[in-house]
Amino acid sequence: MLDEFIDEQKVPYRIFINTVIKNKCSHAYLIETNGYSKKEELAFAFAKYLFCPYNYSNKSECVKCTQCDKIDKEIFSEFKVIRPDGLWIKKEQLLELQEQFKTKGILSNKRIYIITDAAKLNATSSNTILKFLEEPSENVIAILLADNIHQLLDTIVSRCQVITLKKNLNESNKLESLLSVKIENLENIKENTVKFVNTLELKKNQTIILAKKLFHNNIQEKNETLAAVEIMILYYRDMLNIKLNRKTLIFDEIDANTIKNNNINIISKKIKILLDIKNKLYINANTNLLIDKLIIEIGGVKWK
Repeated sequence: MLDEFIDEQKVPYRIFINTVIKNKCSHAYLIETNGYSKKEELAFAFAKYLFCPYNYSNKSECVKCTQCDKIDKEIFSEFKVIRPDGLWIKKEQLLELQEQFKTKGILSNKRIYIITDAAKLNATSSNTILKFLEEPSENVIAILLADNIHQLLDTIVSRCQVITLKKNLNESNKLESLLSVKIENLENIKENTVKFVNTLELKKNQTIILAKKLFHNNIQEKNETLAAVEIMILYYRDMLNIKLNRKTLIFDEIDANTIKNNNINIISKKIKILLDIKNKLYINANTNLLIDKLIIEIGGVKWK
């Protein structure tokens, strides 16, 4: 149960415990997982703790009811887990959730749902869950998991209590742990993507005449394009971390001129553009046209 994470996730653990002790439960939690391998187990443990009528956080204290076992098997009626259906989370999954949670719970006065990979909410499903978060039903608690909060709409983030996890000391900081797709030639994709971004920062909209040479000849498959866009998001996110004097996730060294030519507001705008491009990739939009759109929009962001 929750006490299993007391050493690995000390700060989040204390937040979760105080949530119940102080009776200050939020209607929505966004857990920024940072590639933490046991993120889903932690979310389930938190849900069990919230459901437990005795506020137990340790298995040794358990009175051996069947509630936790039903949660693990995902057959507890007041508990729902939403996972991507294919490449993304569909609007229909969330509408079904809302319909299911309209009525009051039978086995508990709480109802909890977990979205295991909230980064895979596309534009339509993001708006659907946003409405659910804006008008939360009584005693309905959302737990959203995302490797980094910049993969989500700001309006979703603002309606959640954000809790950031620490990575295990024995876990690598490899880039693949932060991507939603797995590809074999990741280092090449990373190198070509960074070269493309730095050229875009230098030449702005003129980069469109170099798109074939810099991007399409090197990044061809849909999964590779998706990985490249996510790498760009991480690149700008680390640029933002540098601006805010925070620790970077992947890119410790970023082109000095690129950093100089971007302020915090501009970086945030560019991340939003990339998130929109990523969502359109999920719905099978034309890849070449999307990269052209990316160049035009990011190349056209003005200093403000």
